[in-house]
Amino acid sequence: MIRPFVLLAALLALSGCYSLPSTKIAENMRPDSQSGVAYVVGVVGIWPKAVHTANEQMLLIRPRGGEGFASARLYNQIYGRTPRDVRETWHGIGSLFVMPLKPGRYEIYNLHFDRGNATAWSREDFSIPLELEAGKAYYVGDFRAGCLSATGAKCVFLHSDHLERDAALVRAKYPQVPSLQRVDLEKMEDVTSLIVKEQGPKASMLKAMLSGDL
Repeated sequence: MIRPFVLLAALLALSGCYSLPSTKIAENMRPDSQSGVAYVVGVVGIWPKAVHTANEQMLLIRPRGGEGFASARLYNQIYGRTPRDVRETWHGIGSLFVMPLKPGRYEIYNLHFDRGNATAWSREDFSIPLELEAGKAYYVGDFRAGCLSATGAKCVFLHSDHLERDAALVRAKYPQVPSLQRVDLEKMEDVTSLIVKEQGPKASMLKAMLSGDL
């Protein structure tokens, strides 16, 4: 007798995975005909050398002093996933996000990792400020996640800059988006320990642990 899981896998192979959006935006943050539009652009995904990974990794953005939030994520399951716009290895993948927002003052304030049997986030909100002007597109970089053990919920993002690569992806998929400009995230590591610069001085031991070398 064919096991249900095998049958499900066969059906999915024939029909393809259910495609999910890489962003979700609260209604009050969406641009309208009067507001103009600003874009927040980047990649969320799985670090190519990570031994242990999450099913879903997510960045959360909100208006400063306001209500609602928006999320950018990579979701990676057999039955559904966000687009795999970037791939370096079998599970080194990333979803491009292009988030249209009303111009204004925003902040990256938290993140979320879901491993199926465990979830994790920053217990205290932090603030990475974003000042968005109409008619501009802001590149926040590449956020790739890895987890420190096979069963625990301790996961982190490694942050890097791939502006030229991601600008080419945006031009191909979203030709209406203006040229990307980098956002200064120099103080990012001062406000949270869960986002680390991939090529920074705090990353060497972390990368060794995430890759299984330690």
